[in-house]
Amino acid sequence: MHFSKYKRLGAYHWKLYDRSVRYRQHIARIKEWVKETNVLDIGAGDGVITVKLDIVGIDNEPEAVRLAQEKGAKVTLEDAYHTGFVNEAFDSALMVDVLEHFERPGDAIKEAYRIVKKYLYIVTPPKDLIPGKMDRFHYKEYTPKQLQQLLGREGFTLVGKILVVPLENSMYAKFKK
Repeated sequence: MHFSKYKRLGAYHWKLYDRSVRYRQHIARIKEWVKETNVLDIGAGDGVITVKLDIVGIDNEPEAVRLAQEKGAKVTLEDAYHTGFVNEAFDSALMVDVLEHFERPGDAIKEAYRIVKKYLYIVTPPKDLIPGKMDRFHYKEYTPKQLQQLLGREGFTLVGKILVVPLENSMYAKFKK
């Protein structure tokens, strides 16, 4: 599926950050949550999280990468299924609102497992929070149990509990390698 939002809307996450207290709180939660410094933002999009956490990112959408770089984000064009990084190149990786966009999520998780030493942080919309309402750019949404099973199949173990925040339509989960 072609992700056309960046061509149509531009750097829309940056606009959201400027206009929405809730979105700024979402990013602040992520910033407080992720303690490592050598972190890769997988599916960085227009780079707002990458910049706010002062990390590096990858995305497979050329327009998103261009917009991110325009904003000063260290985002490069890469395929999440097959990155060019060496084994355990990063302490941790972050997938914020990206897992639901993968046609082959297991392959992306497997690649993340290869390139991280410690943790994979996932933020994704919880399935059925708004019944029957799935974004047309999403391949699949997950319940907390389905998310834990998906990551478990690729070797990750849940750290603590999965936090579901209905007002943000997000669930936050930290997995250990």
